[in-house]
Amino acid sequence: MVEMKLAKLRTSASTNGRKLWQPELLNESYKDIGTRSLWVDYCTNSTIHGFKYLVGNKRTTVERIWWIVVCLLSLYGCGSLIHSVYRKWDREPVVVTFAEKPAPVFTIPFPAVTICPETKVRKKDLDFTTAYQLFNDEDLWQFMATEQLAKLEALLQVCDFSFGIEMNNESYADDVVELLQRMAIPFDDIFLMCGWREHIVDCKDFFKQTLTEAGICYTFNSLAADDLMRREQLHTEYEYMAENETSKQWNMDEGYSNGAGGDTYPRRAFGAGRRAGMFVILKVQKYDMDYLCGNSFQGFKVHLHSPVQYPRMLNQFFRIPLSQEVSVLVDPLVFDTAPNVRRYNPQRRLCYYNHERYLRYFKVYSKFNCDIECLSNYTLKTCGCVPFPLPRTSDARICGLGKASCTDTALSVLEEMDLLHELNKTDNFLEHCNCLPACNSIFYNTEISQAMFDWRKLAENIHLIAGVTNATELSYLSIHFKISRFIPIKRSELFGISDFLANCGGVLGLFMGVSILSIVEIVYYCTLKPLMARRGAYSRSETAQVIKPALILPPEEFGPAGGRARKVSNKCSVSSVLGKKRFIAMS
Repeated sequence: MVEMKLAKLRTSASTNGRKLWQPELLNESYKDIGTRSLWVDYCTNSTIHGFKYLVGNKRTTVERIWWIVVCLLSLYGCGSLIHSVYRKWDREPVVVTFAEKPAPVFTIPFPAVTICPETKVRKKDLDFTTAYQLFNDEDLWQFMATEQLAKLEALLQVCDFSFGIEMNNESYADDVVELLQRMAIPFDDIFLMCGWREHIVDCKDFFKQTLTEAGICYTFNSLAADDLMRREQLHTEYEYMAENETSKQWNMDEGYSNGAGGDTYPRRAFGAGRRAGMFVILKVQKYDMDYLCGNSFQGFKVHLHSPVQYPRMLNQFFRIPLSQEVSVLVDPLVFDTAPNVRRYNPQRRLCYYNHERYLRYFKVYSKFNCDIECLSNYTLKTCGCVPFPLPRTSDARICGLGKASCTDTALSVLEEMDLLHELNKTDNFLEHCNCLPACNSIFYNTEISQAMFDWRKLAENIHLIAGVTNATELSYLSIHFKISRFIPIKRSELFGISDFLANCGGVLGLFMGVSILSIVEIVYYCTLKPLMARRGAYSRSETAQVIKPALILPPEEFGPAGGRARKVSNKCSVSSVLGKKRFIAMS
Protein backbone atom coordinates (compact mmCIF):
# COMPACT_ATOMS: atom_id res chain seq x y z
CA MET A 1 0.00 0.00 0.00
CA VAL A 2 1.37 3.32 -1.02
CA GLU A 3 0.60 6.11 1.39
CA MET A 4 0.49 9.72 0.31
CA LYS A 5 1.42 12.20 3.00
CA LEU A 6 0.46 15.78 2.65
CA ALA A 7 3.01 18.35 3.84
CA LYS A 8 2.06 20.07 7.04
CA LEU A 9 1.59 23.80 7.02
CA ARG A 10 4.92 25.40 7.98
CA THR A 11 4.30 27.87 10.69
CA SER A 12 7.85 28.53 11.52
CA ALA A 13 11.32 27.71 10.37
CA SER A 14 14.52 27.87 12.29
CA THR A 15 18.04 28.45 11.31
CA ASN A 16 20.76 27.63 13.73
CA GLY A 17 18.22 27.46 16.50
CA ARG A 18 16.82 30.98 15.81
CA LYS A 19 13.52 31.94 14.28
CA LEU A 20 13.70 33.60 10.87
CA TRP A 21 10.91 36.08 11.73
CA GLN A 22 10.77 37.70 15.09
CA PRO A 23 8.40 40.61 15.69
CA GLU A 24 10.70 42.07 18.30
CA LEU A 25 13.44 42.50 15.71
CA LEU A 26 11.15 44.81 13.78
CA ASN A 27 9.76 46.72 16.75
CA GLU A 28 11.54 46.42 20.04
CA SER A 29 8.60 47.82 21.93
CA TYR A 30 6.27 45.15 20.60
CA LYS A 31 4.60 43.05 23.24
CA ASP A 32 3.45 39.58 22.40
CA ILE A 33 0.91 39.54 25.17
CA GLY A 34 -1.52 42.31 26.01
CA THR A 35 -2.16 45.81 24.69
CA ARG A 36 0.62 48.41 24.80
CA SER A 37 0.26 51.20 27.43
CA LEU A 38 -0.05 54.86 26.51
CA TRP A 39 3.51 55.56 27.72
CA VAL A 40 4.98 52.71 25.64
CA ASP A 41 2.97 53.82 22.63
CA TYR A 42 4.21 57.40 23.00
CA CYS A 43 7.86 56.42 23.43
CA THR A 44 7.62 54.14 20.41
CA ASN A 45 6.19 56.79 18.09
CA SER A 46 7.66 60.00 19.58
CA THR A 47 9.91 62.19 17.43
CA ILE A 48 11.92 63.29 20.47
CA HIS A 49 15.33 61.72 20.36
CA GLY A 50 16.13 59.04 22.95
CA PHE A 51 12.62 58.23 24.17
CA LYS A 52 12.28 55.08 22.07
CA TYR A 53 15.23 53.55 23.93
CA LEU A 54 13.34 53.70 27.22
CA VAL A 55 10.95 50.85 26.27
CA GLY A 56 11.22 47.45 24.61
CA ASN A 57 11.36 43.84 25.81
CA LYS A 58 14.90 43.29 24.62
CA ARG A 59 16.22 46.41 26.46
CA THR A 60 18.24 45.56 29.52
CA THR A 61 17.98 47.45 32.79
CA VAL A 62 21.43 48.97 32.39
CA GLU A 63 20.55 50.32 28.96
CA ARG A 64 17.34 51.82 30.20
CA ILE A 65 19.05 53.51 33.13
CA TRP A 66 21.71 54.85 30.74
CA TRP A 67 19.14 56.40 28.41
CA ILE A 68 17.08 57.76 31.32
CA VAL A 69 20.17 59.56 32.64
CA VAL A 70 21.01 60.89 29.17
CA CYS A 71 17.48 62.20 28.62
CA LEU A 72 17.39 63.85 32.05
CA LEU A 73 20.73 65.56 31.43
CA SER A 74 19.49 66.79 28.06
CA LEU A 75 16.32 68.15 29.66
CA TYR A 76 18.36 69.91 32.33
CA GLY A 77 20.65 71.47 29.72
CA CYS A 78 17.65 72.67 27.72
CA GLY A 79 15.96 74.15 30.77
CA SER A 80 19.11 75.90 31.97
CA LEU A 81 19.89 77.50 28.62
CA ILE A 82 16.27 78.51 27.97
CA HIS A 83 16.11 80.05 31.45
CA SER A 84 19.23 82.13 30.76
CA VAL A 85 17.78 83.27 27.42
CA TYR A 86 14.52 84.22 29.12
CA ARG A 87 16.27 86.19 31.86
CA LYS A 88 18.22 88.12 29.26
CA TRP A 89 15.04 88.80 27.32
CA ASP A 90 13.18 89.80 30.49
CA ARG A 91 15.89 92.05 31.98
CA GLU A 92 17.42 93.58 28.87
CA PRO A 93 14.85 93.53 26.08
CA VAL A 94 16.09 96.87 24.71
CA VAL A 95 19.47 97.62 23.21
CA VAL A 96 20.82 101.11 22.55
CA THR A 97 22.66 101.45 19.25
CA PHE A 98 23.33 104.05 16.60
CA ALA A 99 20.74 104.52 13.89
CA GLU A 100 21.30 103.08 10.43
CA LYS A 101 21.44 106.45 8.67
CA PRO A 102 22.07 110.08 9.66
CA ALA A 103 19.30 112.63 10.10
CA PRO A 104 19.37 116.31 9.09
CA VAL A 105 19.38 118.96 11.80
CA PHE A 106 16.13 120.49 10.56
CA THR A 107 14.28 117.45 11.96
CA ILE A 108 14.99 118.67 15.51
CA PRO A 109 14.44 122.10 17.08
CA PHE A 110 17.22 124.56 17.67
CA PRO A 111 18.32 124.49 21.31
CA ALA A 112 16.58 126.69 23.81
CA VAL A 113 18.97 129.35 25.12
CA THR A 114 18.62 130.84 28.61
CA ILE A 115 20.80 133.88 29.44
CA CYS A 116 21.21 135.23 32.97
CA PRO A 117 23.18 138.41 33.76
CA GLU A 118 25.69 138.29 36.59
CA THR A 119 24.68 141.83 37.50
CA LYS A 120 21.37 141.38 39.28
CA VAL A 121 20.42 144.95 40.18
CA ARG A 122 21.24 148.49 39.22
CA LYS A 123 23.22 150.50 41.73
CA LYS A 124 20.54 153.16 41.96
CA ASP A 125 18.08 150.53 43.20
CA LEU A 126 20.48 148.82 45.61
CA ASP A 127 24.22 148.84 46.20
CA PHE A 128 24.64 145.24 47.32
CA THR A 129 28.19 145.61 48.63
CA THR A 130 27.38 148.72 50.67
CA ALA A 131 24.18 147.19 52.05
CA TYR A 132 26.01 144.02 53.09
CA GLN A 133 28.74 145.97 54.86
CA LEU A 134 26.17 148.07 56.71
CA PHE A 135 24.32 144.96 57.83
CA ASN A 136 27.52 143.44 59.23
CA ASP A 137 28.23 146.59 61.24
CA GLU A 138 26.85 146.10 64.72
CA ASP A 139 26.25 149.80 65.18
CA LEU A 140 24.76 150.73 61.81
CA TRP A 141 22.63 147.75 60.71
CA GLN A 142 19.71 148.88 62.91
CA PHE A 143 19.50 152.15 60.97
CA MET A 144 18.94 150.39 57.64
CA ALA A 145 15.55 150.88 56.04
CA THR A 146 13.15 147.97 56.06
CA GLU A 147 12.91 147.96 52.27
CA GLN A 148 16.71 147.96 51.98
CA LEU A 149 16.92 144.93 54.27
CA ALA A 150 14.22 143.13 52.27
CA LYS A 151 16.06 143.77 49.00
CA LEU A 152 19.33 142.57 50.50
CA GLU A 153 17.76 139.34 51.71
CA ALA A 154 16.13 138.78 48.32
CA LEU A 155 19.41 139.25 46.46
CA LEU A 156 21.20 136.87 48.82
CA GLN A 157 19.01 134.07 47.40
CA VAL A 158 20.24 134.63 43.85
CA CYS A 159 23.80 135.88 44.31
CA ASP A 160 26.76 133.52 44.09
CA PHE A 161 27.93 135.11 47.30
CA SER A 162 27.23 132.43 49.93
CA PHE A 163 28.19 134.08 53.22
CA GLY A 164 24.80 135.61 53.75
CA ILE A 165 22.84 132.49 54.56
CA GLU A 166 23.33 133.04 58.31
CA MET A 167 22.27 136.67 58.23
CA ASN A 168 18.59 136.04 58.77
CA ASN A 169 16.60 133.37 60.52
CA GLU A 170 13.39 134.17 58.70
CA SER A 171 11.82 130.90 57.53
CA TYR A 172 9.69 132.30 54.73
CA ALA A 173 10.12 134.94 52.04
CA ASP A 174 6.80 135.20 50.26
CA ASP A 175 7.64 138.49 48.51
CA VAL A 176 11.09 137.54 47.20
CA VAL A 177 9.99 137.20 43.54
CA GLU A 178 8.21 140.54 43.57
CA LEU A 179 11.35 142.23 44.90
CA LEU A 180 13.60 140.50 42.33
CA GLN A 181 11.36 141.54 39.45
CA ARG A 182 11.27 145.10 40.70
CA MET A 183 15.06 145.28 41.03
CA ALA A 184 15.85 143.40 37.79
CA ILE A 185 17.85 145.22 35.14
CA PRO A 186 15.58 146.29 32.26
CA PHE A 187 15.56 144.19 29.10
CA ASP A 188 16.95 147.02 26.94
CA ASP A 189 19.94 147.37 29.26
CA ILE A 190 20.93 143.75 28.62
CA PHE A 191 20.23 143.03 24.91
CA LEU A 192 21.76 145.22 22.26
CA MET A 193 21.25 143.26 19.04
CA CYS A 194 19.93 139.83 18.02
CA GLY A 195 20.12 137.86 14.81
CA TRP A 196 18.56 134.64 13.54
CA ARG A 197 19.68 132.90 10.33
CA GLU A 198 21.54 136.03 9.18
CA HIS A 199 18.60 138.34 9.76
CA ILE A 200 18.48 141.06 12.36
CA VAL A 201 15.47 140.49 14.60
CA ASP A 202 13.85 142.20 17.53
CA CYS A 203 15.27 140.71 20.70
CA LYS A 204 11.98 141.16 22.54
CA ASP A 205 10.28 138.83 20.07
CA PHE A 206 12.87 136.12 20.63
CA PHE A 207 13.81 136.29 24.33
CA LYS A 208 11.19 136.05 27.05
CA GLN A 209 11.56 136.38 30.81
CA THR A 210 12.12 133.20 32.85
CA LEU A 211 12.51 132.65 36.59
CA THR A 212 15.54 130.56 37.61
CA GLU A 213 17.88 130.01 40.56
CA ALA A 214 20.01 132.85 39.19
CA GLY A 215 17.11 135.30 39.36
CA ILE A 216 15.43 136.94 36.38
CA CYS A 217 16.73 135.40 33.13
CA TYR A 218 15.66 135.38 29.48
CA THR A 219 14.99 132.34 27.30
CA PHE A 220 14.93 131.84 23.53
CA ASN A 221 13.04 129.02 21.73
CA SER A 222 11.40 127.38 24.72
CA LEU A 223 7.90 125.97 24.76
CA ALA A 224 5.14 128.30 25.86
CA ALA A 225 4.17 128.24 29.50
CA ASP A 226 0.74 126.83 28.60
CA ASP A 227 2.34 123.98 26.64
CA LEU A 228 4.97 123.13 29.24
CA MET A 229 3.34 123.70 32.65
CA ARG A 230 -0.01 122.95 34.23
CA ARG A 231 -1.26 126.34 35.28
CA GLU A 232 -4.25 124.89 37.11
CA GLN A 233 -1.90 123.21 39.59
CA LEU A 234 0.36 126.22 40.17
CA HIS A 235 -0.11 129.26 42.32
CA THR A 236 -1.06 132.59 40.76
CA GLU A 237 1.35 134.88 42.61
CA TYR A 238 3.85 135.14 39.72
CA GLU A 239 4.68 133.60 36.35
CA TYR A 240 7.57 131.20 35.87
CA MET A 241 7.81 131.77 32.13
CA ALA A 242 6.61 134.60 29.92
CA GLU A 243 6.85 132.67 26.61
CA ASN A 244 3.44 132.53 24.90
CA GLU A 245 4.16 131.21 21.39
CA THR A 246 2.69 127.72 21.10
CA SER A 247 4.15 124.74 19.27
CA LYS A 248 1.26 123.39 17.22
CA GLN A 249 3.28 121.34 14.73
CA TRP A 250 5.90 119.74 16.94
CA ASN A 251 6.08 117.46 19.95
CA MET A 252 8.86 115.47 21.53
CA ASP A 253 7.61 111.98 20.62
CA GLU A 254 6.50 112.62 17.04
CA GLY A 255 8.76 115.48 15.94
CA TYR A 256 7.72 118.05 13.35
CA SER A 257 4.59 117.36 11.34
CA ASN A 258 4.72 117.03 7.57
CA GLY A 259 3.06 120.41 7.09
CA ALA A 260 5.51 122.31 9.29
CA GLY A 261 7.19 125.13 7.38
CA GLY A 262 10.43 126.98 7.84
CA ASP A 263 9.00 129.45 10.34
CA THR A 264 7.34 126.91 12.62
CA TYR A 265 7.84 126.95 16.38
CA PRO A 266 10.04 125.84 18.07
CA ARG A 267 12.45 127.38 15.62
CA ARG A 268 14.83 125.14 13.70
CA ALA A 269 17.95 125.61 11.65
CA PHE A 270 18.43 124.24 8.15
CA GLY A 271 22.14 123.58 8.23
CA ALA A 272 25.40 124.08 10.07
CA GLY A 273 27.53 127.19 10.51
CA ARG A 274 26.95 130.78 11.51
CA ARG A 275 24.64 131.49 8.61
CA ALA A 276 22.11 128.98 9.96
CA GLY A 277 22.40 129.91 13.65
CA MET A 278 21.72 132.80 15.97
CA PHE A 279 23.78 135.54 17.57
CA VAL A 280 23.20 138.10 20.28
CA ILE A 281 25.19 141.10 21.51
CA LEU A 282 24.86 141.64 25.25
CA LYS A 283 25.76 144.69 27.26
CA VAL A 284 26.30 145.72 30.85
CA GLN A 285 27.01 149.07 32.42
CA LYS A 286 30.22 149.31 34.42
CA TYR A 287 28.66 151.45 37.15
CA ASP A 288 26.09 148.68 37.86
CA MET A 289 28.67 145.93 38.35
CA ASP A 290 28.96 144.42 41.78
CA TYR A 291 31.94 142.17 42.53
CA LEU A 292 30.58 140.83 45.80
CA CYS A 293 27.28 139.39 44.60
CA GLY A 294 28.88 137.53 41.70
CA ASN A 295 32.02 136.39 43.54
CA SER A 296 34.00 138.77 41.30
CA PHE A 297 32.62 137.15 38.10
CA GLN A 298 31.21 139.53 35.54
CA GLY A 299 29.35 138.86 32.36
CA PHE A 300 26.57 136.35 31.73
CA LYS A 301 25.59 132.75 32.35
CA VAL A 302 24.20 130.74 29.43
CA HIS A 303 22.36 127.44 29.54
CA LEU A 304 21.49 125.39 26.42
CA HIS A 305 18.65 122.92 26.89
CA SER A 306 15.78 121.18 25.16
CA PRO A 307 12.65 123.27 24.47
CA VAL A 308 10.62 120.87 26.64
CA GLN A 309 12.94 121.29 29.63
CA TYR A 310 12.46 123.89 32.30
CA PRO A 311 15.82 125.69 32.61
CA ARG A 312 18.00 125.27 35.68
CA MET A 313 21.11 127.40 36.05
CA LEU A 314 22.49 125.60 39.08
CA ASN A 315 25.17 123.49 37.41
CA GLN A 316 24.59 123.37 33.67
CA PHE A 317 25.85 126.64 32.27
CA PHE A 318 28.86 128.31 30.73
CA ARG A 319 29.99 131.90 31.17
CA ILE A 320 30.35 134.74 28.69
CA PRO A 321 33.02 137.20 29.87
CA LEU A 322 32.88 140.87 29.10
CA SER A 323 34.55 142.11 25.90
CA GLN A 324 34.74 138.53 24.64
CA GLU A 325 33.31 136.82 21.60
CA VAL A 326 32.08 133.31 22.47
CA SER A 327 31.28 130.88 19.67
CA VAL A 328 29.28 127.79 20.61
CA LEU A 329 29.23 124.78 18.29
CA VAL A 330 26.29 122.51 19.05
CA ASP A 331 26.47 118.76 18.51
CA PRO A 332 22.98 117.30 19.04
CA LEU A 333 22.51 114.00 20.85
CA VAL A 334 19.10 112.56 20.02
CA PHE A 335 17.58 109.47 21.63
CA ASP A 336 14.90 107.81 19.53
CA THR A 337 12.86 104.74 20.44
CA ALA A 338 11.60 102.23 17.89
CA PRO A 339 7.80 101.70 17.72
CA ASN A 340 8.11 97.98 18.57
CA VAL A 341 9.51 98.90 22.01
CA ARG A 342 6.27 100.63 23.05
CA ARG A 343 4.63 97.35 24.10
CA TYR A 344 7.23 96.75 26.81
CA ASN A 345 6.69 97.87 30.36
CA PRO A 346 8.52 101.16 31.17
CA GLN A 347 10.49 99.38 33.89
CA ARG A 348 11.79 96.93 31.30
CA ARG A 349 12.69 99.43 28.58
CA LEU A 350 13.86 101.95 31.24
CA CYS A 351 12.19 105.00 29.73
CA TYR A 352 8.86 106.80 29.66
CA TYR A 353 6.79 108.14 26.84
CA ASN A 354 5.09 111.44 27.51
CA HIS A 355 1.64 109.89 28.02
CA GLU A 356 2.92 107.19 30.39
CA ARG A 357 4.24 109.37 33.22
CA TYR A 358 2.04 112.05 34.72
CA LEU A 359 3.71 115.05 36.30
CA ARG A 360 1.76 117.33 38.56
CA TYR A 361 3.31 120.61 37.44
CA PHE A 362 4.48 119.80 33.88
CA LYS A 363 2.55 118.72 30.82
CA VAL A 364 5.64 117.37 29.05
CA TYR A 365 7.66 114.61 30.66
CA SER A 366 11.44 114.73 30.76
CA LYS A 367 13.88 113.53 33.36
CA PHE A 368 14.87 117.11 34.17
CA ASN A 369 11.26 118.17 34.70
CA CYS A 370 10.65 115.11 36.85
CA ASP A 371 13.73 115.89 38.96
CA ILE A 372 12.53 119.46 39.46
CA GLU A 373 9.11 118.29 40.59
CA CYS A 374 10.63 115.64 42.84
CA LEU A 375 12.92 118.23 44.44
CA SER A 376 9.97 120.56 45.00
CA ASN A 377 7.88 117.85 46.66
CA TYR A 378 10.76 116.55 48.78
CA THR A 379 11.75 120.04 49.91
CA LEU A 380 8.16 120.81 50.86
CA LYS A 381 7.95 117.61 52.88
CA THR A 382 11.33 118.11 54.58
CA CYS A 383 11.47 121.88 55.09
CA GLY A 384 7.82 122.88 55.00
CA CYS A 385 8.41 125.32 52.13
CA VAL A 386 9.62 125.49 48.51
CA PRO A 387 12.39 127.67 46.98
CA PHE A 388 10.96 130.37 44.74
CA PRO A 389 12.18 129.02 41.34
CA LEU A 390 10.61 125.59 41.90
CA PRO A 391 6.95 124.95 41.02
CA ARG A 392 4.53 124.84 43.93
CA THR A 393 0.86 125.03 44.77
CA SER A 394 -0.95 128.03 46.23
CA ASP A 395 -0.86 126.63 49.78
CA ALA A 396 2.95 126.12 49.81
CA ARG A 397 5.14 128.98 51.06
CA ILE A 398 8.50 130.23 49.76
CA CYS A 399 11.60 129.35 51.73
CA GLY A 400 13.59 132.21 53.22
CA LEU A 401 17.24 132.47 54.23
CA GLY A 402 16.54 130.61 57.46
CA LYS A 403 15.67 127.51 55.42
CA ALA A 404 18.70 127.72 53.14
CA SER A 405 20.59 124.91 54.85
CA CYS A 406 17.51 122.68 54.75
CA THR A 407 16.93 123.27 51.05
CA ASP A 408 20.61 122.62 50.31
CA THR A 409 20.38 119.30 52.16
CA ALA A 410 17.29 118.30 50.18
CA LEU A 411 19.10 119.11 46.93
CA SER A 412 22.13 117.04 47.99
CA VAL A 413 19.93 114.06 48.81
CA LEU A 414 18.27 114.26 45.41
CA GLU A 415 21.60 114.42 43.63
CA GLU A 416 22.74 111.31 45.52
CA MET A 417 19.52 109.43 44.82
CA ASP A 418 21.03 107.15 42.16
CA LEU A 419 23.90 106.16 44.42
CA LEU A 420 21.62 105.57 47.39
CA HIS A 421 19.35 103.47 45.19
CA GLU A 422 22.28 101.23 44.26
CA LEU A 423 23.10 100.81 47.95
CA ASN A 424 19.44 100.08 48.80
CA LYS A 425 19.39 103.03 51.17
CA THR A 426 17.06 105.28 49.23
CA ASP A 427 14.33 107.02 51.19
CA ASN A 428 10.86 105.70 50.41
CA PHE A 429 9.74 109.14 49.29
CA LEU A 430 12.48 109.38 46.71
CA GLU A 431 11.55 105.95 45.39
CA HIS A 432 8.23 107.44 44.33
CA CYS A 433 9.98 109.97 42.10
CA ASN A 434 10.83 107.26 39.58
CA CYS A 435 12.44 109.72 37.17
CA LEU A 436 13.43 107.47 34.29
CA PRO A 437 14.77 109.07 31.11
CA ALA A 438 12.32 110.03 28.41
CA CYS A 439 12.09 107.56 25.52
CA ASN A 440 12.51 110.40 23.04
CA SER A 441 14.81 113.18 24.15
CA ILE A 442 17.33 115.71 22.85
CA PHE A 443 20.57 116.85 24.41
CA TYR A 444 22.93 119.49 23.09
CA ASN A 445 26.63 118.95 23.54
CA THR A 446 28.71 122.09 23.08
CA GLU A 447 32.17 123.06 21.96
CA ILE A 448 33.10 126.58 23.05
CA SER A 449 35.74 128.89 21.68
CA GLN A 450 36.30 132.54 22.51
CA ALA A 451 38.38 135.52 21.47
CA MET A 452 38.74 139.19 22.28
CA PHE A 453 35.81 141.31 21.20
CA ASP A 454 37.37 144.75 20.73
CA TRP A 455 34.19 146.43 19.70
CA ARG A 456 35.53 149.93 20.50
CA LYS A 457 38.06 149.73 17.66
CA LEU A 458 35.25 148.77 15.34
CA ALA A 459 33.03 151.59 16.62
CA GLU A 460 35.72 154.16 15.76
CA ASN A 461 35.31 153.41 12.07
CA ILE A 462 31.68 152.30 11.84
CA HIS A 463 28.75 153.71 13.74
CA LEU A 464 27.10 150.62 15.17
CA ILE A 465 24.28 151.40 17.54
CA ALA A 466 23.47 154.51 19.47
CA GLY A 467 23.35 154.39 23.22
CA VAL A 468 26.70 152.66 23.73
CA THR A 469 29.10 154.73 25.80
CA ASN A 470 32.53 154.28 27.31
CA ALA A 471 30.85 152.98 30.46
CA THR A 472 29.38 150.08 28.50
CA GLU A 473 30.89 146.61 28.14
CA LEU A 474 29.73 144.35 25.32
CA SER A 475 29.86 140.59 24.81
CA TYR A 476 29.15 138.65 21.64
CA LEU A 477 27.52 135.21 21.62
CA SER A 478 26.94 133.07 18.54
CA ILE A 479 25.35 129.60 18.57
CA HIS A 480 25.08 127.25 15.61
CA PHE A 481 25.15 123.57 14.75
CA LYS A 482 28.50 121.97 14.23
CA ILE A 483 27.32 119.55 11.51
CA SER A 484 24.34 119.51 9.20
CA ARG A 485 23.58 115.83 9.80
CA PHE A 486 23.85 113.73 12.92
CA ILE A 487 23.42 110.05 13.79
CA PRO A 488 20.65 109.49 16.35
CA ILE A 489 20.92 106.94 19.14
CA LYS A 490 18.14 104.41 18.83
CA ARG A 491 16.47 102.13 21.36
CA SER A 492 15.35 98.91 19.68
CA GLU A 493 14.47 95.36 20.59
CA LEU A 494 17.32 93.09 21.62
CA PHE A 495 15.05 90.04 21.71
CA GLY A 496 11.63 90.01 20.17
CA ILE A 497 9.13 87.19 20.60
CA SER A 498 10.28 85.60 17.34
CA ASP A 499 13.93 85.84 18.41
CA PHE A 500 13.12 84.32 21.79
CA LEU A 501 11.22 81.42 20.20
CA ALA A 502 14.03 80.88 17.69
CA ASN A 503 16.59 80.68 20.50
CA CYS A 504 14.43 78.26 22.49
CA GLY A 505 13.76 76.14 19.41
CA GLY A 506 17.44 75.98 18.57
CA VAL A 507 18.33 74.79 22.08
CA LEU A 508 15.55 72.19 22.12
CA GLY A 509 16.49 70.95 18.66
CA LEU A 510 20.17 70.68 19.57
CA PHE A 511 19.65 68.68 22.77
CA MET A 512 16.42 66.75 22.17
CA GLY A 513 15.45 67.13 18.54
CA VAL A 514 12.21 68.79 19.65
CA SER A 515 10.05 70.63 17.12
CA ILE A 516 6.55 72.05 17.09
CA LEU A 517 5.19 68.65 16.04
CA SER A 518 6.90 67.09 19.05
CA ILE A 519 4.99 69.42 21.33
CA VAL A 520 1.78 68.62 19.43
CA GLU A 521 2.48 64.94 20.01
CA ILE A 522 2.74 65.48 23.77
CA VAL A 523 -0.55 67.38 23.76
CA TYR A 524 -2.13 64.66 21.65
CA TYR A 525 -1.06 61.83 23.94
CA CYS A 526 -2.09 63.80 27.03
CA THR A 527 -5.53 64.83 25.82
CA LEU A 528 -6.97 63.41 22.62
CA LYS A 529 -5.43 59.93 22.64
CA PRO A 530 -6.70 58.86 26.11
CA LEU A 531 -10.09 60.39 25.38
CA MET A 532 -10.50 58.52 22.10
CA ALA A 533 -9.27 55.27 23.66
CA ARG A 534 -11.80 55.62 26.48
CA ARG A 535 -14.62 56.36 24.07
CA GLY A 536 -13.64 53.43 21.86
CA ALA A 537 -13.66 51.00 24.79
CA TYR A 538 -17.03 52.32 25.90
CA SER A 539 -18.59 51.95 22.44
CA ARG A 540 -17.31 48.37 22.08
CA SER A 541 -18.77 47.40 25.41
CA GLU A 542 -22.14 48.85 24.39
CA THR A 543 -22.42 47.20 20.92
CA ALA A 544 -20.78 43.83 21.59
CA GLN A 545 -23.14 40.78 20.95
CA VAL A 546 -23.01 37.53 22.88
CA ILE A 547 -22.21 34.59 20.52
CA LYS A 548 -23.86 31.34 21.59
CA PRO A 549 -21.91 28.10 21.05
CA ALA A 550 -23.23 25.97 18.10
CA LEU A 551 -22.42 22.55 16.69
CA ILE A 552 -20.91 22.65 13.23
CA LEU A 553 -22.12 19.71 11.07
CA PRO A 554 -20.64 18.36 7.81
CA PRO A 555 -22.53 18.67 4.48
CA GLU A 556 -25.60 16.47 3.82
CA GLU A 557 -23.93 14.35 1.10
CA PHE A 558 -21.78 12.82 3.76
CA GLY A 559 -24.87 11.58 5.52
CA PRO A 560 -25.97 12.01 9.03
CA ALA A 561 -23.14 12.54 11.33
CA GLY A 562 -24.36 10.10 13.95
CA GLY A 563 -25.31 7.02 11.71
CA ARG A 564 -22.62 7.24 9.05
CA ALA A 565 -20.43 4.08 9.11
CA ARG A 566 -17.13 3.72 7.44
CA LYS A 567 -17.44 1.64 4.21
CA VAL A 568 -14.20 0.05 3.27
CA SER A 569 -15.62 -1.19 -0.12
CA ASN A 570 -16.19 2.30 -1.25
CA LYS A 571 -12.60 3.07 -0.80
CA CYS A 572 -10.09 1.16 -2.79
CA SER A 573 -6.52 1.14 -2.09
CA VAL A 574 -3.86 1.38 -4.65
CA SER A 575 -3.03 -2.35 -4.38
CA SER A 576 -6.57 -3.55 -5.25
CA VAL A 577 -6.69 -1.36 -8.29
CA LEU A 578 -3.39 -2.71 -9.56
CA GLY A 579 -4.56 -6.34 -9.00
CA LYS A 580 -7.67 -5.80 -11.04
CA LYS A 581 -5.71 -4.39 -13.94
CA ARG A 582 -3.37 -7.38 -13.90
CA PHE A 583 -6.33 -9.82 -14.07
CA ILE A 584 -7.85 -8.17 -17.11
CA ALA A 585 -4.57 -8.22 -18.93
CA MET A 586 -4.14 -12.00 -18.38
CA SER A 587 -7.59 -12.86 -19.60
